[in-house]
Amino acid sequence: MKIKHLLLIFSILSIQSVFGQHTVRKELYQAFLSRNIKKWESMTLKVEQNTNFNKTADLLQLIHCYYGWTSELLDSKQYKKAETNIVKAEKWIDKILAKEPNNALAVNYKGVFISYRIPYNKTKAMTLEKQSKQLIKKALALNPSNAQILFDNGNAYYYPPKLFGGNKKTALSYYQKAISILEKQKNTNGNWMYVQLLMLEARCNDLLGNLESAKKGYEKTLRTEPNFKIVRDKYYPELQKQLTK
Repeated sequence: MKIKHLLLIFSILSIQSVFGQHTVRKELYQAFLSRNIKKWESMTLKVEQNTNFNKTADLLQLIHCYYGWTSELLDSKQYKKAETNIVKAEKWIDKILAKEPNNALAVNYKGVFISYRIPYNKTKAMTLEKQSKQLIKKALALNPSNAQILFDNGNAYYYPPKLFGGNKKTALSYYQKAISILEKQKNTNGNWMYVQLLMLEARCNDLLGNLESAKKGYEKTLRTEPNFKIVRDKYYPELQKQLTK
């Protein structure tokens, strides 16, 4: 009876854990889709309240939430709030790396959060960019088949101008690898990163002049998520106008 009781408790805890992960994923997806900072904040703080700060997996999930929320804050130029988030996230990243110096995701996030300081530290932009890219590259060497790490390596080439090493062709290559991995893993449903990757792949093709590939990419993005506003209302209509000239 004691063994059965323990097994029942284990089963309940497992179900709660899976349900919790599903809830986090679903709410983060809705926050991403709506571009609603308050939703990102609310979900992230809920996750933080339930985080076991001695478990690496819990910390990485929390850092991932801060990663998305902070990105939205930077996009809306809320730099003071973003800095507060960066300081907190870096503390947790360093905690993981103190125990696991070769934890690829933690190394990757360390690089990303350094890059998050660039928009409000223009005088240090080149130094921060270099530090960030070195860490993101190190993470890729540690785990070359991690979609998150490939995504961030793509971003490291997509967003900076050419002067700081930006290269849309290189970014495209990383995005395509990340998409392929997520599709092979069947990890696409309700996955905000997958939808963003599809958009960025199409956008790279668009900016590189590969217009037919861009068209197919935007259409695939909208089949996956019809309510992705920037693709539905801006990028895809603009491309259609170009193709009919």
